[in-house]
Amino acid sequence: MSLGQIELPKLLYKAPSQINGEIEVYQVGHTRKLSVNNTIQSINWDSPSSMNRVWGRIVEEVKERMPHAKNILMFGLGGGTVFHLFAKKMPGVNLTAVEIDPVMIDVAQKFFDLEQIPNLTIVNDDALRVISEPERYEFKEDTFDVLIVDIFCGDKYPDLGKSGTFFAGIKWFLKDGGLVLFNRIYLEEFQNESDIFVEAVSEVFKNVHIVSIAGRSNSDNILVVGEA
Repeated sequence: MSLGQIELPKLLYKAPSQINGEIEVYQVGHTRKLSVNNTIQSINWDSPSSMNRVWGRIVEEVKERMPHAKNILMFGLGGGTVFHLFAKKMPGVNLTAVEIDPVMIDVAQKFFDLEQIPNLTIVNDDALRVISEPERYEFKEDTFDVLIVDIFCGDKYPDLGKSGTFFAGIKWFLKDGGLVLFNRIYLEEFQNESDIFVEAVSEVFKNVHIVSIAGRSNSDNILVVGEA
């Protein structure tokens, strides 16, 4: 491809967020990207690369480990890539997202067709508050087959999301033997922190294992997967 044929990113939208900072949406060829403080949070579900990146790998892991899952809860929304893929790969599944940032929800609706996802319920609040007071949001114990945690602000993972109280709260939502998946960035500067996180997860959940996900480097992300 010559320099004249290289397609440069086109900025479609930029908005400040009190929670996430700067949110931007770019179009590059057939891929639309949602970026938070220069960290990619989502791409369109039908991008050629979606299934090979973290979003597709989450769905593949769930489909392989819990193929008959009926109810899936995710802390974090982004542009809704994971939910689109679940709706395509596991039709009929009931999906619930907890997202703290109303700007993020608005962007997902305007640029990533969020409202086209069937059986999706969105709770606009802090995941940590939802875990502390689940009944306030009409959640019931032992309801979900799968719970996914993806609560980054840019590349920052909140400290409370590493605590034993947080892990115990997650187990409350899950059926016995239910699947939990944590997405963690595993670039060099985050590896020590992520390794400590894996050890903490292993103290609370059963059969914990790691799924490495290549990106620009050998392992940009890891999924920490366990069972309640």
